[in-house]
Amino acid sequence: MHLIIATTLARGIEQAIYDISRLLLYPVLIAALFCLCWAIVEVGWFLYELYLRLRYRDLEALEIRALKARDAFAKGQPRRAYKYLQENTYSTVVARFLFDLIRNYQTERLAEKPLKLLQEYEFYTVKRLEKTRILVRVGPMLGLMGTLIPLAPALTGLAEGNTQMLTDNLKIAFSVTVIGLLIGGLGFIVSIVRDRFYQQDISDLEYILELLEGGGGRLRIGPPRRQRADIDDAGDDLPDLTTAAAAIAAGDGSGATPATAVPFAPVAGGGADSGDEPTEIISWRP
Repeated sequence: MHLIIATTLARGIEQAIYDISRLLLYPVLIAALFCLCWAIVEVGWFLYELYLRLRYRDLEALEIRALKARDAFAKGQPRRAYKYLQENTYSTVVARFLFDLIRNYQTERLAEKPLKLLQEYEFYTVKRLEKTRILVRVGPMLGLMGTLIPLAPALTGLAEGNTQMLTDNLKIAFSVTVIGLLIGGLGFIVSIVRDRFYQQDISDLEYILELLEGGGGRLRIGPPRRQRADIDDAGDDLPDLTTAAAAIAAGDGSGATPATAVPFAPVAGGGADSGDEPTEIISWRP
């Protein structure tokens, strides 16, 4: 008697598991299609990012814009400095960071905020990479589920001699497998390359902050870069920082680093760049 009850209970559990797996078939197929669309969108956005970098990224031009922006801040022309910073549009990460940085200079005036913004954008890049890293794991998982679920009715059709049922279920199983592998492959490629892109962006942001707020005596600007700066903007020459640093070192034998002027407040009101009022400058020794 107990054996019959146990056997009946076991068969009921097996049938319940089979029914649940059959019910999961269509949710898995829908999820696989959704992930495929998601992967295609991410690939399209990745190609756009790749185009921007290949077309517009130039480390020397980035450096020149940052130096011009710092020189404009020192001359009390924040709007000119903001214009130079906004020309760095080769990456959405860099563009968004500079937007927030300019907003901090215009409103909050916090000396510690640029470093915090840099840390926040490091987390932002990690969050951005999570989208494609999820596809790397979820795609093959859905492909495997979509393969195994139809195999049970396919084997049932084989045992019963129903070749039509066997064919239909195997067709679904193999198709979902291919889609799952495609999703995982696309996500893996995009994640690997984007990881390098975003590491490069964070490095560029650190360099921009160092040029804007670092010690002026540490900078060295050679003649080729000065010539390129003159070509880009003949009316806005950069100061000869090398000569200035040498003069400071010669006048101060202690070797102390001079205070650096860093912009934090914009000029109120409108007007041309040449008519800007002197901005509030906060100086400290790094």
